[in-house]
Amino acid sequence: MRTGIFHKYRVIRTCVVLAGVLALWAVTPALGQQNILIQVKQNTLVHHDVICLGEIADIQADDFLRNALAKIELGRSPRPGDLSQLDKQRIITLIQSQSYLSPGQVTLESPDHIYVKRASQTIDRQRIQSEVDQILSDRFKDRQYTISGLTIRGLKTYPAGEIKLTPDVRNLVNRNGRLSVYLDVWVNNEKQNRLAVSGTLEVLLPVVCAEKNLGRGEKISVSDVVVKKKNLFDLDKGFVTRPEEIEGMALRTDLDKGQVLTMRMLEKAPVIRKGDIISLVAKKGGMVIVTSGISQEDGYLNTAISVENSTSGRQVRGLVKSKTRVQVLY
Repeated sequence: MRTGIFHKYRVIRTCVVLAGVLALWAVTPALGQQNILIQVKQNTLVHHDVICLGEIADIQADDFLRNALAKIELGRSPRPGDLSQLDKQRIITLIQSQSYLSPGQVTLESPDHIYVKRASQTIDRQRIQSEVDQILSDRFKDRQYTISGLTIRGLKTYPAGEIKLTPDVRNLVNRNGRLSVYLDVWVNNEKQNRLAVSGTLEVLLPVVCAEKNLGRGEKISVSDVVVKKKNLFDLDKGFVTRPEEIEGMALRTDLDKGQVLTMRMLEKAPVIRKGDIISLVAKKGGMVIVTSGISQEDGYLNTAISVENSTSGRQVRGLVKSKTRVQVLY
């Protein structure tokens, strides 16, 4: 009894397995012969260096086959902004060369003439101007500046993507105010080219100028000057920026009204001039003797000069203490 039941169970199991094998055998050819429809567009805008089938066509297939077909390379893309034409027969040949496809499995719908244009972009002049402005703002801080005759060389059409500009400012401006900035252009982290930006830069600075005509040797004061804005690149070295710097100084040269002062035009003004009558003070022990004297040379504060004693006629050396007082040196 038990043997008969076991035999019956084996027969049923064998039939189930056989039915499964037959079903799999029937389905497998159907999967292998899955119909695929590829519809090629007549006009397509592409974004990459290589044209792939997936960019120019709609592919109706399961995900696995659609992804594989989409990656078929049809050739190089044209330059950014340019147009090129594809050969329909080449597309057919490339599809038929795929080993995973069966003859007649693919239906291709395509126009005779297929046009492909490469996506492109340009850099706005205002963006470059803003980039240069930022560089100059960092270099000259709060100083007022203007640029004239700005020219940009090297601009072209670029591939689509994120543009970055990297400046090279090692020789930003020369002593004559000639601006020279280089900007490397990157798209999607790939360097495309280098722009050369040039122009004439004017940086305005407050500087001290003569308020009126002044003569050589004159002692100059704050009331003799005025602060005006001048172009940095028109100035000589050592220009004066604060009026208090020249207080009490003397001129080494004549100055015209409006002329910019430099430190080499100035010298320390003597406290005592040659020929001035001064008080000659002699101190010895607890005694102080004061007499008059005549300065024999120009003298500066706390420097020694020769003085003629008006009483004795003798010349002595003394230390300048003020514009009217010299202390005898022993």
